[in-house]
Amino acid sequence: MLAALKRVNARLPAEESIALRVAVMVAVVVAGLAVTGEGVGGLALQLAVVAGIPAAFAFSHVTRHRDGFLLKAGLAVGVMIAFSRFLHAATGVGGGSLDQVQIPLAELFLWVQVLHSLDVPARRDLLFSLVSSLVLMAVAGVLSISLTYGVHLLLWAPAALAALVLAHRSELRDLPRLPAKAMAARANVALDVARPVALAIALVALVGTGAFLVVPAAGAARAITFPAELPHVVPSVVPGGLSNPSLGDDDPARPARRGRSGGKRASFGYFGFSTSLDTAVRGRPDDTLVMRVRASAPDRWRGQTFDHWDGHRWTTSPERPRPLRGPAPLDLPIGPEDSLDDAAQELVQTFYVARPGPNLIFGAYVPTQLYFPDRGVFQLSDGTIRAGVELQQGAVYTVVSRRPPVTAARLRQSDTPFPPPPSSFTARYLQLPTTPERVRALASSVTASAPTRYDKVRALERWMATHTAYSLDAPPLPPGEDAVDNFLFVTRKGFCEQIGSSLVVMLRSLGVPARLAVGYAPGERNPFTGLYEVRASDAHAWAEVWFPGVGWQSFDPTAEVPLAGEQARHAAGAGLPSFVAARLPSLPDRAPETLVILVVAGIALAGTRRVRVLRARRRAARPASWGEAWVDRLERAGQERGRPRRPSESVREYVDVLRRAPMPHERWGDAVRIVEWDAYSGEPASDAERGAADAVLADALSSGAGS
Repeated sequence: MLAALKRVNARLPAEESIALRVAVMVAVVVAGLAVTGEGVGGLALQLAVVAGIPAAFAFSHVTRHRDGFLLKAGLAVGVMIAFSRFLHAATGVGGGSLDQVQIPLAELFLWVQVLHSLDVPARRDLLFSLVSSLVLMAVAGVLSISLTYGVHLLLWAPAALAALVLAHRSELRDLPRLPAKAMAARANVALDVARPVALAIALVALVGTGAFLVVPAAGAARAITFPAELPHVVPSVVPGGLSNPSLGDDDPARPARRGRSGGKRASFGYFGFSTSLDTAVRGRPDDTLVMRVRASAPDRWRGQTFDHWDGHRWTTSPERPRPLRGPAPLDLPIGPEDSLDDAAQELVQTFYVARPGPNLIFGAYVPTQLYFPDRGVFQLSDGTIRAGVELQQGAVYTVVSRRPPVTAARLRQSDTPFPPPPSSFTARYLQLPTTPERVRALASSVTASAPTRYDKVRALERWMATHTAYSLDAPPLPPGEDAVDNFLFVTRKGFCEQIGSSLVVMLRSLGVPARLAVGYAPGERNPFTGLYEVRASDAHAWAEVWFPGVGWQSFDPTAEVPLAGEQARHAAGAGLPSFVAARLPSLPDRAPETLVILVVAGIALAGTRRVRVLRARRRAARPASWGEAWVDRLERAGQERGRPRRPSESVREYVDVLRRAPMPHERWGDAVRIVEWDAYSGEPASDAERGAADAVLADALSSGAGS
């Protein structure tokens, strides 16, 4: 048994290929940079990846023939230290969090890889490092929220494939030596590393793109980890109050900032993320990226709601925010008007803040859990959640929502079996100022044939889609005018604020509880990262309508968004052509289709060329017939005498030219007839006939040479 253990633990032969070591080292370094680029580790780990791994590979090559017992003992100690650091971070002692272990785990794995690079003497050790780099690339892909990961992938893939090719050829060199002739035939192939690597990359790209376009997008209801991070902790000026530095002097927290001026509103600041929303304000935010959202399905990322309307301005009923305390995950109480059942679908959303904005916690309706690194969180009665700190660039939080599986049939059935809501609820969500009579008359007329509140909502949406328009050039609201009346009967042009407000006001005039919600539209899904990229221009306002037994349901006359129970699954590569085309504005409209056609044509041409090469090889490998050999000798003789055969000439025509000069012979005709019979009759010429034709050709050759 001892002998068996020695054989198992025997040191493998050292790998002598420097090219293989370089390829593996490049793959490992690129994978390490991909992981550290996603916020894993600090400066020390980055230096270890950039400088430590190459130095470790060089050291391992120099010491590849040594026993290395002391080195292995030192590496074991290093791994134990790295593992203890991981446990320290994972248990929260050193500032880590119990709900987020993927960052410390990735850091541990990367440190182990750095240490392992010191001891890679054999080919098997190098291949282990290569597999580890694949794992690191997978980890970076999970953590990635931008296309920077794609750059690392483009660098890692050729290095990894080159390492595989070099490892295979290094293994072939260890096999018993082939005969000299066979080795000479392989000499040119052994020098060609680029071709198999290029073919492998092309094949992987083709198969991967095809799979990317058809496989369903990832997204289980429950995530494994729940990211939450604050790069800087800056407490809000008023605990529980709303703060939005992007609004400049219009920041609702500015009066509490001891008179300091907030400056101009940022180009990405949205005036709806405040304590009031003035529908007379004109102008929209720009296309600045404000956050990225990782979620398995799109939704409206709701920030807050407004319930009080005065004819041109929305405000929120005054109330004292309720502080929420406790470790993560923080359970979020739902309001009495909300409703959840066992069929509610869980949606996990992670928000990556790209620009400083309001201290609102965004999320799909109904939010039930929050993973947030700071315990200062406040909630209003309408479900609005405010952080006790300012949300600056780099902040990350995760919201778990439970969305009722709402369908049109369920909303239609919600009118009858439930008792009416309490008077305090209706007073809040049916409140209206003195609304022009023609607004009430229009709502009543449009919904006259709608039996349920759901049908009333859809009828009003259809009317607004037909008779009004979303426009960035909406005229200003005249002083003293009712905003809804002006929009519905005068301009019929407006932003989402005027459109959503009109739907809420008309519904309230019909006795249907409704309110205005503000937040962000889902944003554009990046098919490469799987994240929704939300821009400032996605800031949005929409109507929320209350249905008994269901809760609040969003309706948006400016966009056709399916109900929660009607969500469709999409492929991982959904939207890829439009995403790419939008980032290549200089290309013509049909550029994606043209590119596909060119790729298909290129593949067809390459396939045709390959078929021709294979046919030529088969012909070359096939033994030549007697007739082909006879014609070949004839053509070589004519070539040597200055008269090569033309492509359009038959054998008979070519012989007629040669018989005049420089190869005259009186029996050329008999020889050509024998060759044609042998080639085309289906019956081979006899040996005597072939001998006669060979004699004619030999005589002609000798006579031509003599002349």
